[in-house]
Amino acid sequence: MPLSTRYREELGLWVNNYLDPFFLNRTIVGKKSYSTDPFALVRTEAEKDLEFTVLKATGRDRNREDILFLESNLLLQFNLLLSHIKSS
Repeated sequence: MPLSTRYREELGLWVNNYLDPFFLNRTIVGKKSYSTDPFALVRTEAEKDLEFTVLKATGRDRNREDILFLESNLLLQFNLLLSHIKSS
């Protein structure tokens, strides 16, 4: 699926941050010191960050139905990873 360079870079950054189990675990541990529910905090941040990637997308990128499917799958994978970390 062809994407604009800037949007592809932003999606890559999001994936490297929120789908990396080691980075995600470190983030959760860091937020435990000042949050009663660090998992909800990280989930909210991930959702907002993914929404902000759309700001880097061109009009052509935004009009593709594949993008909605891709972003939905990214959030699904993130939530599965977060659930796995939470249960361990």
